[in-house]
Amino acid sequence: MLDQHILRIKSAMVIYALEKTLGNYVLNSELGLTSFEKNEDSVNSISNILLTEDSGIKMLVESSYLDDIFTLAIKATISTSMESKMKQLKKYCSLLNIFDIRNAISHPNRPFPDVYWFRSAAIASDPLIIQLGLNEVRQSLNSALEDKISAPPEEWINNVSWAILNTLPNAFDHEITGLLGRDKEFKDLELTLSKNRNNLIAVVAPGGVGKTALILQFLRDISLSPKWAEKINSILFCSLKNEKLTADGIESIEAIDGIEQIELSILTDLQGIYGIDDTLSFEQACIKLENEKILICIDNLETLLIDNQEEFKKFNEQLPLLWRVIVTSRISIDSATTVPLQALGKRHAIHLSRSYLRKRGFSDFKQDDLETIAKKANNNPLAIRLTIDLYIKGNDITKSISTSQKEIAAFSYSNLIESMTETSISILEAIYVSGISSKNHLVELLETSQDDVSESINELSKTSLIIRSSSESGNDRFDLSNSIRDLLLTNPRNIEIRNKIAFSLKTRNLKIQEQISRNLKLGITSFDEDFVDSNADPSIQAAIADLNKYLNRKARNTTEISNLKNRFSDLLNHNSKNHELLYHYSRIYNHLKDSASEMDLITRSLAYDDRNPRSLKAQGLNLFNSGAYDEANDIFQRLIERELDQIEKSSRKFSYSLLKLYLLSYLFQGKYQQIIEFTSNWKTHSWDIMLGTYRASAYRRIVEGKNNRDGEREIAYNKILDIFDEIFESKNYSAIACVEGVKIIREMGSIFSFISQYNKEFVYRFILFVSKNYFEMISIVKDENIDSTDNQDFLKTLFNFDFENKQNPLRQVSWYKSDSETAFDKEHIDELLSEGYTIVQVYRIPQNYYGMPSYLFAKDSSNEFYLNVDSFESGWNGWGYIQMDDKLAIKYKELNKKEATRATEIVSIDKYLM
Repeated sequence: MLDQHILRIKSAMVIYALEKTLGNYVLNSELGLTSFEKNEDSVNSISNILLTEDSGIKMLVESSYLDDIFTLAIKATISTSMESKMKQLKKYCSLLNIFDIRNAISHPNRPFPDVYWFRSAAIASDPLIIQLGLNEVRQSLNSALEDKISAPPEEWINNVSWAILNTLPNAFDHEITGLLGRDKEFKDLELTLSKNRNNLIAVVAPGGVGKTALILQFLRDISLSPKWAEKINSILFCSLKNEKLTADGIESIEAIDGIEQIELSILTDLQGIYGIDDTLSFEQACIKLENEKILICIDNLETLLIDNQEEFKKFNEQLPLLWRVIVTSRISIDSATTVPLQALGKRHAIHLSRSYLRKRGFSDFKQDDLETIAKKANNNPLAIRLTIDLYIKGNDITKSISTSQKEIAAFSYSNLIESMTETSISILEAIYVSGISSKNHLVELLETSQDDVSESINELSKTSLIIRSSSESGNDRFDLSNSIRDLLLTNPRNIEIRNKIAFSLKTRNLKIQEQISRNLKLGITSFDEDFVDSNADPSIQAAIADLNKYLNRKARNTTEISNLKNRFSDLLNHNSKNHELLYHYSRIYNHLKDSASEMDLITRSLAYDDRNPRSLKAQGLNLFNSGAYDEANDIFQRLIERELDQIEKSSRKFSYSLLKLYLLSYLFQGKYQQIIEFTSNWKTHSWDIMLGTYRASAYRRIVEGKNNRDGEREIAYNKILDIFDEIFESKNYSAIACVEGVKIIREMGSIFSFISQYNKEFVYRFILFVSKNYFEMISIVKDENIDSTDNQDFLKTLFNFDFENKQNPLRQVSWYKSDSETAFDKEHIDELLSEGYTIVQVYRIPQNYYGMPSYLFAKDSSNEFYLNVDSFESGWNGWGYIQMDDKLAIKYKELNKKEATRATEIVSIDKYLM
């Protein structure tokens, strides 16, 4: 392999000869001299140097770079046969990037590819060189090929005339290994600086990543670039770095620490470069040099920004328009164009580890150990170098890594964290405890306002303390860098907040787990309105769990629902496309009776999941409650077409409510025939009782207001009785059948006003049905009682109807008595008394909306007693027949004078008609 150093010298010999020979060519050209001396503007346009009486073309040539000399040489050949050859040679040099090779020769720390040598040789060996009389160039090539090395003068290599004047340090910390893996960042910086409108540029990254190394190398490169010499007249560098991390710990560095010192440093540099009067103030110097293109670099600006960001903004605003500022910082600057800098890639971090070890005299090092160093150092260049330094001092690799991590974290972040607000520190602790967090998650954990959290997030985002990313839904998420996590591990900033957050997380997770358990216990599925998706963000899960708890409680208050509304609103600000969140938020407006807002949220939810059954049913229910039965019916129809009215295809609750709403929407539209058609197979459906009940209701509505002269009413009533006979055959007195059945049966009682129109067999069937089922039906219906006036009048009419050759079935039941007086059997009473029973009379039967209560109260001449169905001899079979003022026989253990004595045995007393 060819030695880079030898190739660099050989190339320098050729390029130096080319530059020198072209200069002599210009000087020896009489035509050229005449034209230049007469055209001062032409000279200015070439080299930006104004010739004086003491200066001439010789000085201009000596001060010019290769590109400028070519321009002068072409001017010298104008109108001669050599003009086209000189132009062709310059074009050839441009194509082979000879001007970049000249730059690389003057840049000893950068790689020198062998292609540079071959290109240099190609130019020197081209026939144009001999044709133009540049023989020294060919002679220089021949010497190089014969290894007759003769390096150009040192000043030619090191002090190129086109270098931008600067105050950059002479030596860089990273020169021992070179700058690795920063090609992308170099391109980003060059692109950003090339745009004139970017007057303030910030390279932002955590400590130790290599901000200073990057910016110094970049500024050195552009200072040696002829392209940048046209855009920048000078580069001024000042550092605010006040500490240095070494294997022996943190060392203090004397550094600039305020705006006044920055101004003084810049003023001193301006005096050295431009030779301005040292009596001028900074402001006066700015005015004097306002037309100069000056680039100011300030390293480690966070030292100033932590406390004085506004002061820096004022400083920057007062600089001349052509002056530009580039800074490195761990804190972002609001008005700056930011170039972020990440840790090295894995390959480059390992390469840095190997290179640094070799430079320190260690060549035999295992690849696994190199990878471990790079990985444990989080690919941080400073951490890698510090780890190796500690290893060289005698520590083993594991201890070196551990020590470097702690010291890097303390060096990079301690001062920065201490300057943060309390809320910002709380956010760091919250992210440390809970991991990657959204803004709403932080609001929930810290129990503070969105505004406070947003303000602190903005503060932290200007630093390298947190890492900002986006979720799949596009929402911001925040995490800690590995270094700051390591620091907080060993050095909590607010242990009280950390413990509080840990408790809040535990409470929230418990709340979520309770909801998951509730889902399993109650069989709640995604079809149910209070279902919580376990894949949802924990903050959303917790909010829905709290909403479910609130809506399932009887005792509610407006403050709590208002807080839930605000909480959902905040969540929605950062999860605007979450259909689950939108749906549950609509439930709040449903509770608040805000139908329009509820519908808006449901519609938005469906925009992101248009086949969601739960949201579709909610949309249909909203339309139903608004009286838009036809539109609601269309939605329910679509869900039924998907067979979601079947329990096995959805859930019990969902399928039941879907069917009920579907049938009610038909009922309220008067579309009774559609109900009859839909329920034709009601007996085989999962919800046979409900479908049968609505079928019966439809038959009733069809003949409502009609007479029975053509028998249509009697036919409909027979079909109704068929349905209810089928339903009640197994004594399954479900609420829906009983509620609707009582209304229908009582309405059917109107047949006795037109009894001549009805067949006697139908009348008998009707009374028989009532005698078998009516008492059980009434017991189920809320707010109904067999002793009510309506029921007594209805039953009296049926009871008094006589059949010619049959006994009225109602007269054979024990649960109904006519107006005839009844008496309790005295002999039975005496028998019970002799057996130790006490005779009591019922004086209170508590109201129960769902039938006969399980207990009642009775009294004798001086004591009160509590009677429960569990102690009744006949159990529930006879309990429902007990009425007010009935007499019962009881036994009890001990008389209680303070409250009603509990009966241990209850026996009914025989009765007979008087």
